[in-house]
Amino acid sequence: MLRPLSPNLVPCEIPADTMKLYGTLTSPYVRRVRVVAAAVGVPFTLIDTKTEDGQAALRGVNPLWKVPTVEIDGQIIVDSRAIVEYLLRTRGHEQFRPVTQHGFILESNITQVVDNALDAGIRRFYLEQDDPDISAPYLDKEKARVDSAMAWIADRVHGPWVTDEPGFGFAELALYTTLDWMRFRKAYDFSGYQCLVDFMAAHAEDMAATAPDAAG
Repeated sequence: MLRPLSPNLVPCEIPADTMKLYGTLTSPYVRRVRVVAAAVGVPFTLIDTKTEDGQAALRGVNPLWKVPTVEIDGQIIVDSRAIVEYLLRTRGHEQFRPVTQHGFILESNITQVVDNALDAGIRRFYLEQDDPDISAPYLDKEKARVDSAMAWIADRVHGPWVTDEPGFGFAELALYTTLDWMRFRKAYDFSGYQCLVDFMAAHAEDMAATAPDAAG
């Protein structure tokens, strides 16, 4: 079971031992960091980058203006996977399945495919938000890329797990947050893959506290 999450939202003063997390509550990449931080017991304050002040603060620490970005232990980390790995290495794996030599390649491949499908879905979603009538070969290619990725992933899901090693690890976290973002934004319908529907149902209770719907 993952620990429940209760993030703070930019208090006037942030304790020195609290991680600063720059991002939004609806970002799937930020969500991964939120889940891991809560699980390993790292308190954090969310700097909401939807606001002007939050954007200004983000741009002061990350030249790419991307989320998530964190300040922790006197360091700035600007990539979600690196943030998660840092938390697990320095605070312990807690409930998360450690990556073994046996599972490293498969888990890395799955995570890479999941993340590229998510990025394609995000690009397509925001382009269509800017222009609902847009139609371009680029968007068709992005949709086809997501289709291919979902079919590949579905062939490798084993009940609630995505490797043959049981336990909730980063690959499961990446897949869950990706699928839940797609559901939330109506960016991709994966209901045709029963194994993915069952995967989501298996982890829904543990992940409910961080659901993008809960962001309001």
